[in-house]
Amino acid sequence: MGKLEDVEAEKKLWESDDAWELRKAFMLAHYDDYPKIQLQCLSQLFINVTLLGCEYSQSLMQKIRSMGAGIAASKDRSKTGNYVKASAAKKRQAVRPSDLEGASEDTKRQHVEKSPTPENESFNDRLQKLKSSLAMTPHHLTGEQMMKSATSSCLMKWYVKRVNQKIEITIDRYVAFRHTFSVSCEDANESAMNALIESIMSCDAAVNDDGDEIRFDGVPADECYAKSVGRRLEKIKSAVTNGAHTFKGLSTFLESVNMSLKQEPTKLEGWSEQLDLIADDMLIGSRVLSSTECTKPAKASIADEMSAHVCQLILKDGIRIINSAKSHSSLALQ
Repeated sequence: MGKLEDVEAEKKLWESDDAWELRKAFMLAHYDDYPKIQLQCLSQLFINVTLLGCEYSQSLMQKIRSMGAGIAASKDRSKTGNYVKASAAKKRQAVRPSDLEGASEDTKRQHVEKSPTPENESFNDRLQKLKSSLAMTPHHLTGEQMMKSATSSCLMKWYVKRVNQKIEITIDRYVAFRHTFSVSCEDANESAMNALIESIMSCDAAVNDDGDEIRFDGVPADECYAKSVGRRLEKIKSAVTNGAHTFKGLSTFLESVNMSLKQEPTKLEGWSEQLDLIADDMLIGSRVLSSTECTKPAKASIADEMSAHVCQLILKDGIRIINSAKSHSSLALQ
């Protein structure tokens, strides 16, 4: 199959002739420069920016404009034509959690199911496009901003359902994430989103046989968070090998995989305390301090000792994560 035939096969059922001519010109211009899936995502971003007025990060906007230079100009539409200029177009917004708070199940279903899904393209194929789109999204954005940008470019919808500390994230009509966080988790929504994005980027995603969940490497949605935490601990092994085994060092390692580290002291009887180290929503270390160890310098030294022990656990094979019996964490490191 030649270049033109290969590109022609990419026309979607819902695309207008004008939108397709623009996207086809874009794909032909850059056919030899990018892998097919990445080019598909870039071409859709080009259409979103040029015709729909979507806005992304500054670096991504510059890339799209540079790639589309000369293509959009030759096919520009005035207000009397089929399209308005992107600067005057209404900005598209992804579904936010607040949009669906208290909404009926029918309303939620309408939000989720109105994404156009072509008959000749499976949802699993679209998940691959979402993965590619996330890879091109600047990683300095928050998890919610990354998901908003990527799903918009892939014509997908998502929403977050939260009941107390239980968070469920759905992409189109499929549950992709479900976890109950502890009440002490500082930002459960962001923790959930970071875990979902990491799962999309690291795993093979596919809808299960029952057709109600997206599973990453076959893992059910209820286990998505724990598996993501485990993978991220594996990813920092090389940094842990070469870095400082202190509380500050461990904090830096974890921040590189979007996990936070904090000390959580608890007063016990008398003058003693219990010092816990919490990574995201996982208990990674706990120690009871005597009255003489409760001074600020002593606690800092003990936190370094506990962090060094955690670093050694990370470097060992077979990290085991279990459900926590503690009220201030949902998981525990063994």
